[in-house]
Amino acid sequence: MPSRPPDTATRPDLTFRTDLWSQWKMTRLYDLLVVHGTYPLLWGCRWTHPARLYRHALRPGTTVLEIGPGSGFFLHRLAPGDLKLHLLDRYPGSLAAAATRLSRHRPLLHTGDALAPLPVPASSVDLVIAGMVLHCLRGQGVAAKAALFDHVHEVLKKDGQGEFLGYTVLAHGVRHSVPGRLGLALLNRRGVFSNSGDSLTDLVRALHERFEVVELSVRGSVALWRVRTR
Repeated sequence: MPSRPPDTATRPDLTFRTDLWSQWKMTRLYDLLVVHGTYPLLWGCRWTHPARLYRHALRPGTTVLEIGPGSGFFLHRLAPGDLKLHLLDRYPGSLAAAATRLSRHRPLLHTGDALAPLPVPASSVDLVIAGMVLHCLRGQGVAAKAALFDHVHEVLKKDGQGEFLGYTVLAHGVRHSVPGRLGLALLNRRGVFSNSGDSLTDLVRALHERFEVVELSVRGSVALWRVRTR
């Protein structure tokens, strides 16, 4: 059963974000404005770059947990038909939009915080995905958000059987266009992003401390990774 949604009545900051990630907006606007919009125009990273990570990591019959699935764009396009799929998101609207789009997989839905322990058993998941998630998590710096990596490591199968892929917009150690710098400042000011201290150096360190790095690349201001458990 999905956990209880956050109490937005006592969290004014969350009220804005819940409206921003409403089911209608995620279903109707997200692909156009974000995947085909801000990805290439602000961050210099076309959707085909993260798509390549999905293609390499997704295999038939695997158990997958996607954290922050957005509209379900990538799994809808790229996933084989026999996944055991878990979706986790803090915002019910986003979760509902992705679940509807991915209904053929009969996803198990979890409403929760990516910095909290993940709601699946330890060492039970073949693949965890966190695309465009890290830069939205509270904490000014990758080290402040490292609990995400610890929780991912906990639920992945061990001895190289579990993989973790993700991608995030960074503030330091990557290239930013002028529109990208303006967009980054605005999104941090509005509370959509929380990544003014996120750096490539800290991300690489956090991944190497916990995983065997299979692939790590930078496209524009986006770092993309694919790692596995040791």
